[in-house]
Amino acid sequence: MKTRFLFLIVYFAGINVYSQCHYIPSTSTTMDTVIYTFTGGTFASYGCLPIDPTFWLDGYGDAVTVEFLNPQDYPVFRVWGMNDDDSAAVSIGADNYPMNYSSAIYEPKVVCGVSPGPDGIIFANGRIVGANSNMLGNYSYQDVQLFLTGVNAFTVTGVSGAGWGFAGVLVECPVFTALSEHPSQNIRIMPNPFHTMATVHFGAPVANAEVCIYDMHGKLLRKISQITGDRLELEKDDLQTGIYFMTLSQVNNPMNVEKLMVLE
Repeated sequence: MKTRFLFLIVYFAGINVYSQCHYIPSTSTTMDTVIYTFTGGTFASYGCLPIDPTFWLDGYGDAVTVEFLNPQDYPVFRVWGMNDDDSAAVSIGADNYPMNYSSAIYEPKVVCGVSPGPDGIIFANGRIVGANSNMLGNYSYQDVQLFLTGVNAFTVTGVSGAGWGFAGVLVECPVFTALSEHPSQNIRIMPNPFHTMATVHFGAPVANAEVCIYDMHGKLLRKISQITGDRLELEKDDLQTGIYFMTLSQVNNPMNVEKLMVLE
């Protein structure tokens, strides 16, 4: 029985929750959801038909600003072809938004064409960086999700390298389930697993924060708003036996994530 349970965990973690998203390519001329503003750069095609052409940025300050007509929770953007000499920075308004495993996450790469290199992108020094050398290449694209709610706009800027493609954004996305691979250092749930009630300890006192609980498919099951203090008493209520993801978020602050396990 235990072996079967572990198999189910691996299976659900591999589900692509972005199939529920709405993709808006960088070439879109409709402005009912997103307005793109491009600085420098140019559009180019490199044989990846599902997303060609992409907006090509290099390390000379080329940038794209994404403005949402309605604020978005956990927005996603898609990058193509980053190698280890390519890096990009993200900013919210005038403020730098450090890219790391407590502020964002990325999906596994989707190969488009011949991509001999084994890796795609990583987070390093607060930026998005290609993991493969130029000798190996990286003919693939990946989706990057920001752990922010109520986002009005953000900017992606090329910092270094010979160039890579910005393909577009995805909206109305659930939280990426691969968050389980990068647990938060700011949430402790005791006990975990639990039967009827658990105490959620925050790393620091919060004000007007929000806790959400998602199932393994990224479906929102419970939202607790206007939380103040350094802990929260969580009751099982209608949660079934299984594994969930809990997020702690405050407007314009990185989201914290922890795995939650409920017993009978």
